[in-house]
Amino acid sequence: MSSASQKYLWKEIPRSSHDLLRRRIEALPPGLRLLDLGAAGGELGRAVRGHCSYLAAVEPDGGVPAPGRAVYDDWRPVDALSAGSWPEPFDVVVCADVLEHLPQPDPLLGLISSWLRPGGVVLVSLPNVANLSVRLSLLSGNFRYAERGILDRTHLRFFTLETARELLTGAGFRIRGVEASAMPYELALPWLGRPPWAGATRAFAAASARLMPRLFGYQFLFEAEKG
Repeated sequence: MSSASQKYLWKEIPRSSHDLLRRRIEALPPGLRLLDLGAAGGELGRAVRGHCSYLAAVEPDGGVPAPGRAVYDDWRPVDALSAGSWPEPFDVVVCADVLEHLPQPDPLLGLISSWLRPGGVVLVSLPNVANLSVRLSLLSGNFRYAERGILDRTHLRFFTLETARELLTGAGFRIRGVEASAMPYELALPWLGRPPWAGATRAFAAASARLMPRLFGYQFLFEAEKG
């Protein structure tokens, strides 16, 4: 397994960012030309392959195993800013868990716009730095980086719902929808993902993210149209 797929595990938890992302793609008309930026181990490609006529990926980790790469029609083991161009524009570009790793996201958003057809869609997920867990840490005087999550030590930019909106609209995209992903409590406390706790834990996580997204949203998933 590659380092990318080991670190950024695909989460099949209801209302996780990956669950919301897959649902958003499946809600679009079939036969999509889709570009997956930061494809990691290819899990998204496998999940939506049947909904796409052409599937391309960009993933700088050169250690992704062949099965992860094989699901894509075009796999480019490079940084997104060095990906080049494609013969035809895309209907959808997925930019999940990518922009927060860049010192300046705007150049990549400009490239994404150039890769999309007129009216094409970008799906962007960004962690919510105003999440309750970060607020409580700050109240106790702590701001510690971690191996993954909202304060992943490789994150260079931090976003609230408002600043994430400003990032996308400032790059010329029109936001069509936004959803907050649920807190992955069971990843921190695995017993919460097992009976008899799993149902109640997931229901609470989903409801709190939906009702109070700024406080309980773990990530924000934006669907935005090329201007």
